[in-house]
Parts: sequence; structure tokens; C-alpha cells
Amino acid sequence: MQRVLPILALSVLPAAAQSVADDQAFSDAVKQFLPAPATAMPVKKTELTFTPDSPRAENTSPEAHPEAYARFVGHLDQQLKDNTYDFCLALREILEATNDEFAVMSWMEKAAAEGNAAACQFVGDRRLTRVARDKVLAPEIREAYALVRKAADAGYDAAKINVCMCMKMGIGIEKDEEGADKYMFDACRSGNMIPRYKWLQMNGRLKNWEDRERPEVKAEIDRGNHHVLYYLANTAPSAREQVNMLRQAAEKGNPEALYALSALSSGKAPKESFTLLKEAVRLHSADALFAMGSAMTDGDPANPVLKEAGVEHNDAAGRAFIKLSAMMGNVSACFWLGSVNYHGKCGFAVDKERAYRHFDHGALAGNPTCGTGAGIMLLRGLGIPQDTRKGLFYLNVAANAGVPHAVIMLAYAQHNGLGLPADTKAACKLLQEAAALGQKRAYVYLAYLTAKGGPNQSPDPKLAERYVRMASLDMKDEAKKLYDKLMTEGWNPEP
Repeated sequence: MQRVLPILALSVLPAAAQSVADDQAFSDAVKQFLPAPATAMPVKKTELTFTPDSPRAENTSPEAHPEAYARFVGHLDQQLKDNTYDFCLALREILEATNDEFAVMSWMEKAAAEGNAAACQFVGDRRLTRVARDKVLAPEIREAYALVRKAADAGYDAAKINVCMCMKMGIGIEKDEEGADKYMFDACRSGNMIPRYKWLQMNGRLKNWEDRERPEVKAEIDRGNHHVLYYLANTAPSAREQVNMLRQAAEKGNPEALYALSALSSGKAPKESFTLLKEAVRLHSADALFAMGSAMTDGDPANPVLKEAGVEHNDAAGRAFIKLSAMMGNVSACFWLGSVNYHGKCGFAVDKERAYRHFDHGALAGNPTCGTGAGIMLLRGLGIPQDTRKGLFYLNVAANAGVPHAVIMLAYAQHNGLGLPADTKAACKLLQEAAALGQKRAYVYLAYLTAKGGPNQSPDPKLAERYVRMASLDMKDEAKKLYDKLMTEGWNPEP
């Protein structure tokens, strides 16, 4: 999982580099410390295939699948040899052997314990994700840093970036500016494009569209650094320039650029879009894997757009693509898997415990929609022991991120006194906020609370009818149906 890293101090650069007024002098300094290899590291493409769906293995431990584990470690070893940050093929071995997307950590932890540097980076990075400020030097964080440091000292560039970040921020180790610079420069001297791209970002040389003219940025573009091209595409001042830059990045093998181009052309040119999507999948884009899986599991096999694009309906393969995407950290896949496990859809049995785990994984990765799902389950004790404090925490984070349904759930908690003082009047104010954010169902819930009344608010059936009519402007007959259901069955929200 890539991180947003802090800006590096340039204490080890000569004076000419520390003064950024002279771009050419700075560029010369860059060349002195970061000599560009003759060629960039090659981009590898791999076709992803899956065996037909099989039941989840009773024993998902690596010890129960020795042959698959040997292949898994082989992929990690190749990853180290190539110095790439692509766990897709290794994770696929776990999925094929166990059909359990939650078996990842036990396999990675075993390989890390055996000294595999790629596994050390994977496990350490996962444990370092979203460290609380008061825990940066806790024993478990020091242990996570030690794993990443071990991978960095074995020559793994992705781990060197993490070590640099930890040293800069004092996470798992006391702050060490000079040591941080050393690890980052070591990574940049290799043929790996990611550290060089990160380095340009960190020292402020790659921030906006105009920076493409800087000599040091041009040098990376000339050597085919598609990460720089993709970054610039996202800063382009016009759609035309954005697409042009995305195409350049895609031609150099950037999977995110291919996926972005696929999404841009999906409506007007389905065939071209699907061709680009397949190429992004071959480059192991987690976003593309989720999009491909979603297309394969589309509810209507006769969907004309999918037929025109050439997408074959295949539920089993689609589920595998989405599971693999989630294992790679795609939060949309986490939310999808949480939803289908909760409701028992798309070939999944109802499994609320697994649903919560998926929502929780997505929430910890920073996705507020997953946080809303996890918050609802915690607040009501659905598939997991009730924990109103943690549930409200998730919902507050999601509400602050602008998720209307999270605001609605805070209103639910306020009305029912779940971790908050019971106050229907305050709940109605929250529902009005949700409605202002564009959630039309909020008017129906507002109508329900207005009709029923509660702590600090008397019933008002006439005002409730007005709210139903307001909801009906967008929801049509569905507004009245939902209101009648609430009045009959009560308000029992689910993810």
C-alpha cells in the first residue's frame, strides 16, 4: 500500500540544490545524487486466470497448503528480484488455495517469520497503517518498523520509502533526518521509478502542471517514468491535456492511467473501454480488477452495453477478481464484499461476521462509505457484539467526510439514545443536514420522527405529511412506501 510521505529535508544536497531559484543547478545536483539509469525497469504483464469457484477451505493456514505456499513464496522471491511492488500473483495463490480473502496475513506472517523481505514489507506496512499519534513508539509499532527496516536493508525499494517516512515522522523509531535521506537516495539510485517519482514530490519539485517544464521532471519523463506522467495528468488544466497525458502514461505501462482512460471511454466507446480495462488488469491494477469483476457479475447478463463491449457474464470469475482486488487494498471491493456478504447476494451466503470484517478493512484504509457500514453494524450489534462508542466513532468520521447516510445514522443514534443522549429534536436537525447533502430518504426518516415524536419533541402528523411530499418529489411512490413501512415496522437501519 503506497503512502503519502512527508517532504524530505535536502540537508545532504549541495548549496546549489538547496536554493531552488536556479532550476538547472538543482537539476545538476539531482543528477549527481540520483544518476538516471540507462533504462527504466521493465513493466511486466500477466494474464490472471482463476479455477472455478470452490468452497472455502476448512483450514486456510499456509501449513495446510504446502504446494500453494511454495508457489506463493516463489512469487514473493521474484518480486524481490525484480524490485517491484506488486503482490497480485502472490495473493492470487492464497485465493486459489483457500478461497478465503482473509487468509492473507497468516500466509504473509509465516513468510516474514522465515525472513522473506517482501513479506516483511507487506506485514510491516499493514501494521503501520493509520498509527495513532500517541502510539508511534509503542512496542507493536517498533516491531512493525523493524520488519520494514529488514526489507529495506535487504534492498527492497518499496520498504526503503517506508523506512524514510518512519524516520522522518518518528514512527517506530526516533526521528533521524540524515538516515531517512540515506534510505530514500539509495532507493532512487536504482532503476525503480516509484522512489524517483516520490522524491520529486517530497522536495516540492512536482506539485502542479507547470512543473512538467522543470529539468529534473523532464528528465524523469524522458526516461519513461509513467508515475510522473500520471501525476501530471491529474493536474492538467483541461480535459484534452489530461487525456493526452494519460495516454502517454498508459503507453509507458501505467495501470492507473489505463484504468482512467477505460473509465473515460466507457459510455461512448464500450469496446475500446473494455480493451483498456483488460490491459489494466494484466498490469494488476486493483481498481481495474474491481471494475472487471463488477462487469462480470452484472445483474443482467443481457446488458446491451456489456454485450457491445464483449464482456462475458461470469459470476465465479467476477467474484474472484473482486476478492483479489480487496486483498490488494481496493476499498470499493471491500464495500462490495461487505454488502453482498451482509445481504447474501451474488452467490454469497449471508455472513454478517465476514461482512463486518470487509467494512472494517475498508474503514481502516480510510474509506468513509465502508466506515458507515461498519458503524451501523457496531451501533446495532449486527453480526458483531454491539459497541456504540466505536460505532459512533466510525460514523462521525464518515459524516465529517460528507457521507449523508452516516449523518442519518447519527440521527438514529441520537433519537434512540445509543451512546448519545436521547433527543429527537436534535436527531431531526441531523436529518435536515443529511437532506441538505442530497440524501432524499432523509425526508422520509424526518417524517417518521416528526409523526412519532420522542424526547424533546412532540408528534406533528401534519408536518410529517409535508416531509413525505418533499421526499416524493424525487422518490415518487417509493417515499410513501418507505414511510408506511417505517410506521409499521419501526426504524431498523442496516448497511
